[in-house]
Amino acid sequence: MSRALLKRLLRAATHVSPFLVLGDPTAELSVELAKASVACGAGMIELGFPYGDPVADGPAIQRADMRALENGTSTSKAMAILGRIRDACPKTPLNLLVYGNLVHARGFERFCKEAADAGASSLLVPDVCLEESAPIKKACLKAGLGHVQLVGPLTPPERLKRLDAAANSLIYLVAHQGVTGVRGGGADGFDDVEALVARTAGQLQNPLSVGFGLSKPEQIRRVFAAGARLAVVGSYLADVIGENARADHLLPAFSQALEPLVTAAK
Repeated sequence: MSRALLKRLLRAATHVSPFLVLGDPTAELSVELAKASVACGAGMIELGFPYGDPVADGPAIQRADMRALENGTSTSKAMAILGRIRDACPKTPLNLLVYGNLVHARGFERFCKEAADAGASSLLVPDVCLEESAPIKKACLKAGLGHVQLVGPLTPPERLKRLDAAANSLIYLVAHQGVTGVRGGGADGFDDVEALVARTAGQLQNPLSVGFGLSKPEQIRRVFAAGARLAVVGSYLADVIGENARADHLLPAFSQALEPLVTAAK
């Protein structure tokens, strides 16, 4: 799936993207969950390679990582699952979130080439800072992958400009300082996030993706109204998967959770 298509779809419309850990709860169900996402109307899917020390992720994603690792999902097996998802969802951009050790252990060029060949559209490595990201960006460019940079609520304007210049597909905004996880509170408690999204989007050349804590249709509507082009929902759906992983109704339960969020983007 090409970076050009990713950018074209982001220009055309806003999109909700589920975040799925490859191999959670099984390789087969990873593919079925991706297919269910597209059937619900998700325009993109963010996929994580399972990792034992996911420093940016809270308990829900950590549990998803452990389920996948306990099922034997290695980097090679995750690449294979990615390829199966590409075959099952050929018109859907697949955006990767992968921790630096996994990319480094395989070699930057090899990892990016294999990921692109398996169908990835972009790569975010959240624990590699801007000052150390040049080799990854170079490998992404060579492989045709979009290079994504991460920003947060405390990123100063000058650094935001540098991060935007370094990216070539997306800027991923962490909506809350801290790790991933569903945030409580009503609509009024979301005002700061909405203001953050508007302030950040207004300074960027790249499209803005927002994640970390989104779980309600109203939140989705508000981040899009503020200028986001992509909203990523992870921990909320990871909990749904975990609660129903061994049940026959996993896919209906997942779809029931995702559909109202996708509808909010329309």
